[in-house]
Amino acid sequence: MTQPVRYQVFVSSTYEDLRTERQQATQAILEGGHFPSGMELFPASDETQWELIKRVIEESDYYIVIVGGKYGSLGPSGKSYTEMEYDYAVEQGLPVLGFVRSNLDLVAAKYVETDLERRTKLDEFRKKVMARTCRKFADPLELGMAVIKSLMHETRVRPRVGWLRSDQARSEEDKIRERKLEASLEEATNKIKKLERRLRDGALLTKEIDRSLLSQGADKFRFNVFFQDESKRYVSQAVDVSWDEIFRSIAPPMYGYIMRKMNSMDKYPFEDSLVEYIRLKVIDRSGKRNIDIQPGQVEACVFQFKELGYIAYDEKEDDKGTTFRGIILTEEGERYLARLMAQVKS
Repeated sequence: MTQPVRYQVFVSSTYEDLRTERQQATQAILEGGHFPSGMELFPASDETQWELIKRVIEESDYYIVIVGGKYGSLGPSGKSYTEMEYDYAVEQGLPVLGFVRSNLDLVAAKYVETDLERRTKLDEFRKKVMARTCRKFADPLELGMAVIKSLMHETRVRPRVGWLRSDQARSEEDKIRERKLEASLEEATNKIKKLERRLRDGALLTKEIDRSLLSQGADKFRFNVFFQDESKRYVSQAVDVSWDEIFRSIAPPMYGYIMRKMNSMDKYPFEDSLVEYIRLKVIDRSGKRNIDIQPGQVEACVFQFKELGYIAYDEKEDDKGTTFRGIILTEEGERYLARLMAQVKS
């Protein structure tokens, strides 16, 4: 079903002497289902207001001018603002509907021009309006009926673009395109949020401490290890392991994506390989028995490698759309691991 188009109609006239006439014209436009617009909303008192009036005329679909016994206030050019509006509407190619008061002798004296120069300009303006599509009226009620008939005829003969409700103006293709744009916007928004979190999760100290000053490479990190000795006594031992050794142990499982620990009871997938590597360093005392590492030390290693730029926190969604936080190797981390692991000819 075709939706009704509503038009914006600009109503132009002098104001004080044609208040009742303007009300009748406005009521006629509203009864026709259209939007009235006019100079009373923006009094033409300076060039700024005139620019605004021109813009509203440009946005209108039809133009109505009502001419009574007054010429109106003059603009910088010496023309009245009503005539300026009329000329501009004609210049813009708007369908112009003119309505001229026929019996000025019955109009109250205060609403009729007495100044000879203004009366001459008014007569010339009346002739200009009547040279185009024009109707005469004797009173406000007759004007209202004339506006309804003229506007109905004009919209049928010369339909304009007009206005529709936004939900009615969209075709099915528009709706599909809109849904695609919404999906793209949501995807872009999620990417922005992800990048913002990645920046937030990135190295925290680079502005305060130069990365070269961080412990790394052959520098040692001391693990506090706990295990049972041959006498089954629970003992501890400090084990110094270089950062390169630690990275060689924990980095290979990070290729792709690994889950981040949710709580202190969880373990990273690489923890077992790191613990086994450290156990070999105390095997003379621990034998084949299990060892434990002081809580928080693995997290300390993760944090250090993040600050060194070798690993980063990342996110991944499962099939149900649930987002998980995890750890990946950065490009720099992959290159560094390759240098540690690659075998070269002797």
